Amino acid sequence: MFVSVGVRFEANVEALNAVETIGNYSKHRRVPYLYFDIQEKKYRTIYVPAVSGESLAHAYQELLVYEASRLYGNDVPVCEDCRHGEFFKSMNDEYLKKKTGNNEIPKGDPYLLERLVITNCLIEDIGGFLYAGKPPVKRSSIFQISYALPIKAAVLHSVTEPQLHARHAQLKEIKEPKKGEASEQMLYYVETGTAIYGFVINLDIDAIGKSALTSEMLLEDTEVEKRKQVAMKALLRMLSSRQFGAKLSRFFPMGDILSASLSITDHPFTVTSPIYSGYITSTAKRLNVLKDRFEENVELLVYDKSTEDLSELNRFDFSELLDSPENVVAEAFGKLLAK
Repeated sequence: MFVSVGVRFEANVEALNAVETIGNYSKHRRVPYLYFDIQEKKYRTIYVPAVSGESLAHAYQELLVYEASRLYGNDVPVCEDCRHGEFFKSMNDEYLKKKTGNNEIPKGDPYLLERLVITNCLIEDIGGFLYAGKPPVKRSSIFQISYALPIKAAVLHSVTEPQLHARHAQLKEIKEPKKGEASEQMLYYVETGTAIYGFVINLDIDAIGKSALTSEMLLEDTEVEKRKQVAMKALLRMLSSRQFGAKLSRFFPMGDILSASLSITDHPFTVTSPIYSGYITSTAKRLNVLKDRFEENVELLVYDKSTEDLSELNRFDFSELLDSPENVVAEAFGKLLAK
């Protein structure tokens, strides 16, 4: 089972991804973006606000920890670092020893080392790791995630703008700060962004618990099923709670999910990027080729409250239009349990 999700969401006045602070000024992440200028009839590159894939992946892994704790209780198979949201993974002997206890590290056998790591940490099973010892052992993440970028139809309306804030100190006598000290009272600027963003996340559900070296299943079937549930529940929680990005405590973005498409296939497939107009219908047409020409099992679950034209969806018997993004993931979760 391979799951691919395209999400389009509106975010007004957000500071989800800062890149650096210069003095009292925090800058929003911006990236080069290609679009076609209709008037000049040529492509141009502009800089637009964005949220990095690293930021979104960090949030997803934190929610994996959260959902695993709910499902497993006190016996959650998550290492101490990952439990605290510090995803160092098993990059060297120091971090690997935390998972082995008093056991010897099987350095000479990559297969045993991989099994040791993913048995003890669900996050490194799903999120991957790279042990840089000798020999090195690499396990690729079973999930892939893009940057969140403004959609093509509204890219010229996406903006970043600094907002002035002041920190006040109600003191009878305010002392002048010494060199290197922070002042009790100060002005500071946070650069905020506003855009309609789109991003894609893929989940190779069948790779959970399976060796990246030999494709052999390393965990018991019941454990694998639990981890598959955690992976889907974390996706649901991410979309439902909007718990991704930085500065949510004071810059929680105003907006909502405008549309989502979720495909379920037997083999790797990625939905059309939601930055393009008509991405849902495009995804359906592509899936139809896999179904008719290659006889693959495909399904498409859709939510939309934007201006997308979905009239063509009626001719695809594998598509289903639902009333919320939560229902899109919930239906996919039900199909996972039914397998």
